[in-house]
Amino acid sequence: MSDDDTARVWFVGREYTDKGMLTIRYATPDGEERFEKQQSLNAPDPTAAREVDPAKLVAVEDDDRVERYRTEVARVRESNDPDDPV
Repeated sequence: MSDDDTARVWFVGREYTDKGMLTIRYATPDGEERFEKQQSLNAPDPTAAREVDPAKLVAVEDDDRVERYRTEVARVRESNDPDDPV
């Protein structure tokens, strides 16, 4: 997949599930779309950003959440390189 075929998303949060998994949440810089990934608690720390297939992005429909994601992406981008663990 080339860079033209991907979208860069930035870390906006993590949530621990009751099944021993971790849900990692990323969002686009405008906060309008998100990407979620589940992984084992034993997996390496998530990175500040990642490249994903745009078809895997989901629209964020809650205006408050869009603004929260937009703010969090800006904060993460200011203090981290894309490959930094968070």
